[in-house]
Amino acid sequence: MSESRMSKLKAIFWTPKFFQFVLCGGGGTLVNFCVSLLASRYMNATLAYVIGYSVSLFVTYGLNTWLVFKQRFSMIRFVKFVISYIPNFLILFTFVAVLLNRFHLPEVVVYLAAAALGLPVTFVIVKLFAFGTKKEREEE
Repeated sequence: MSESRMSKLKAIFWTPKFFQFVLCGGGGTLVNFCVSLLASRYMNATLAYVIGYSVSLFVTYGLNTWLVFKQRFSMIRFVKFVISYIPNFLILFTFVAVLLNRFHLPEVVVYLAAAALGLPVTFVIVKLFAFGTKKEREEE
């Protein structure tokens, strides 16, 4: 990897905001994990994951709004936040569905592994689309 490409990646991902995003995502992931695990006792594990993921979006939006991007809560921003998570959801849902239904791996392992995917891409989309201002997007 070239020096300039490495510098660009470092400028995006080696920042306090990214690490705060990771911590808030960790909180949302913990909610997703717990809700998915609990719900999977009463329903299909794939459906349980969808429910856990949905609940975690509310938690993650709140944490990111309050702690990372320090902006006011907004319905428009929440909708943008949810849209920002669609690519992440599709990747994770496919991953979960395949590993649970095709390879029959333990739910705990699958949920934890799924939680580790998509973080950098999601950060960039959320930062620019859901929370970024025009000025911030031009500066980056």
